[in-house]
Amino acid sequence: MSNTFVQPLTIKHDKVDQAVLIVIRKIDEVARKCETRYFLAGATAREILLKHVFGLAPGRRTLDVDFGIAVQDWGQFQKLKSALIEQAAFQPHPKQKQRIIHTSPAVTVDLIPFGGVERPDETISWPPEEEIVMRVTGFKDALEAAVPVQLEAEFVIPVVSLPLLLILKLIAWVDRKHEKRDAADIYILLRQYGDAGNEDRLYGEHVRILESEGFNFESAGAYLLGLDAATAVPAKTRQAVREILRSDQQMTQLTNQMIASGPGFDAVSTRNCELLVSKLRQGFLNIEK
Repeated sequence: MSNTFVQPLTIKHDKVDQAVLIVIRKIDEVARKCETRYFLAGATAREILLKHVFGLAPGRRTLDVDFGIAVQDWGQFQKLKSALIEQAAFQPHPKQKQRIIHTSPAVTVDLIPFGGVERPDETISWPPEEEIVMRVTGFKDALEAAVPVQLEAEFVIPVVSLPLLLILKLIAWVDRKHEKRDAADIYILLRQYGDAGNEDRLYGEHVRILESEGFNFESAGAYLLGLDAATAVPAKTRQAVREILRSDQQMTQLTNQMIASGPGFDAVSTRNCELLVSKLRQGFLNIEK
């Protein structure tokens, strides 16, 4: 499923939750049988990369597992979903069509299809009612840029990269600001990116970023994350994210939600959130200059 020519990242800090691991194995097995490409996304991907690979604080805990599923049409998606229900002990969610539930262990899984089911505006609309509309901008890019992670011996899966996770989170945040969970996830990514395997880069090829930030690793990491996100995607996706980041109103909303989700409402925390968002914007938008 992943690029076999790239050395996979390995789990070095604690073991992945066994319930989550069981579910990922089942998804991987059925996806391979159905010849369907996928990548692990969402909070579980963030936790695996930040906590288990790099040994950092991963943010909010979750037993919800999200997958991006590349399909040619809705028939291929339904084939995969039916196989998971019939062969891998999943149950359909009674209301949410993208969701399946594994009862033992209890884990909720969201399967987000993209590719051949997308409309011209990069949204999907669930048949037959087409009442639920979901934006999947960046999913194709995330699949191509997915990093291989070895969860156990002989078990390697594609996981969304941190720059692409940031992009998916920003786009999701615009569509569901009221939930506020995406702002909390973005805050963690901005704070931790410098320490997430980027130390050598900040002391090496990107030392000017670190120097310009007075060797503040968090703000330098936030700038680098913006830079990496901008260079990781094609022009169309970059433009969609640029429109979000250029909006002062939206960035104020994002900053306020980050402050609310952070350690407190004190002046230091507030200034830090404002700084991280500012550096993200600079890193992403300066790529065009």
